[in-house]
Order: sequence, then C-alpha cells, then structure tokens
Amino acid sequence: MKYLSKAIDFTIKNWMLIIPVFALMAIVNLIQSGAVTGLISLITLANIDNFTSVEGLLSMIPVAFGAIVGGSILALVARFIYEPTTYGLASKGLETGSASLNEIGSALQGNFVKFVIYIIGTLVLNLVVGLATFLVMLLMVLLVGLLKGLGIVLMVIAMIGLAIFYVVFYTLISLWFPAMVVDGLSVFDALKKSIDIVKYCFWTVFGITLLVSIACSIVSYILSFLGGIPVLGTIILSAIPAIQYFVMAVFSLLVYREKTGRVTA
Repeated sequence: MKYLSKAIDFTIKNWMLIIPVFALMAIVNLIQSGAVTGLISLITLANIDNFTSVEGLLSMIPVAFGAIVGGSILALVARFIYEPTTYGLASKGLETGSASLNEIGSALQGNFVKFVIYIIGTLVLNLVVGLATFLVMLLMVLLVGLLKGLGIVLMVIAMIGLAIFYVVFYTLISLWFPAMVVDGLSVFDALKKSIDIVKYCFWTVFGITLLVSIACSIVSYILSFLGGIPVLGTIILSAIPAIQYFVMAVFSLLVYREKTGRVTA
C-alpha cells in the first residue's frame, strides 16, 4: 500500500497536473454524450418506416456510424495528448520534486514520439495475442465437435486459462510505457523491463490496480445521478476517471523508479 499512499499524496500535492487529462476527458465525454443524445433524438423523431424497410435502416447507418466512429477518433486523439503529457509531468515531478502546467509543452514534446511507438507496439502485441486466442478457440470448437461433452469441458478450461493469462500478461506489461518515459528505453527493451520488474511485485501491482478500479467504479455509481444534469454533470463525472488515470500513472512511475534503484518522492 505504500506505493498507493505515495501516489495519492503526490496527486493531492500536485492536483493541478490533473487538469490536462481532466479537461480532455471532459471535452471528449461532452461531445460523445451530445452525439449519442442527438442520435437518440434523431431515431426518436424518425419515421417508423425507417425501421421497417431495408432502405430506411441503411439510411440510418451513416448517422450511427458517424456518432460512434467520430467519438472514438476524438477519444484517441485526446489520448495521444494527455497520456504522454501526464506521464511526462508526473515523471518530472517525481524526479525533481517540482512540476507545473508551464511544462506541458516540454512534457508532450519529450514523450509524444515514445507514446506513438508504444501504441504501435501494443497494437502489434494485441494482434499476436488476439490471433493466438482465435487459434486456441478454433481448436476448442473442433474438439467440441469431435469429443462432444469432453470437448465442452476442455473449452471451459481453455476459456478460464485464457482469462487468467490475460490478467497475468497485461499486469506484467503495465510498466511498459513508464520504462520508456523514465529511462528512454526502446519499445522492446521497455517491454522486457516491465516484465522483469512486475514479476517480482505482481500481486502489489495487480492488487492496487484492482482496488483503485473498484473504488472508482463505486464512486462513479454513487454519483451517477449527476449524469442527469446537462453539461455540468458530464464534466463532474469526468473527474473520476481523470483522477483514477493520474493516480495509476503516478503509481506505475513510483513502482518503476523504486525497482530500478531511484529515489522516489
């Protein structure tokens, strides 16, 4: 719990550093909620004939596609700004004991390329993992056809095994980007470094990640009634994932810095 305690203390002392991620998340959520509301209104006002004919349904697809894809693209663009910025500012704060919003530009500039490379690396890795998962499930389907009941049992075991693998593997690589930010490692060296570190503190990283996620989910559920307040409600609720993201970023940097022999904040 010492890492979480330090992460929370750092967040409280440097709360202004949350502003970039909070502002961008709020903007994305406002635009996405507006798009969804507009789509619902359009569907509500649409002629019932649109839903009883192929032509009518096809005419609704571009609208729905635009709302969904447009929001996703916006969220991705925002991520390319707030992730390298947040990690850069937090890393600077932990390294020197001082960081301010005046350093947003340098934080983004210094870590943007690293983040792009990291994203490409995660896409390739996810593609490999996804392909392996597909092949395993395809094999299980074939076994079900051949072995019937025993095949079903094997499929259930395989699904449980895959779920455990996902949890373990993605926990092991959770320090991937921090390694690139702090030490400037290449994407492959950073991946290896993350696995080397987390395998010795797996339960700490996994436990804190799960704890923070559950706590934020509970808070979001309790305050969900605020979502009924136009604009303001969406902005307020955006603070929860923003704080969660910032705390976990600081937590990851703290773990990495200590496990690599650096003095933590």
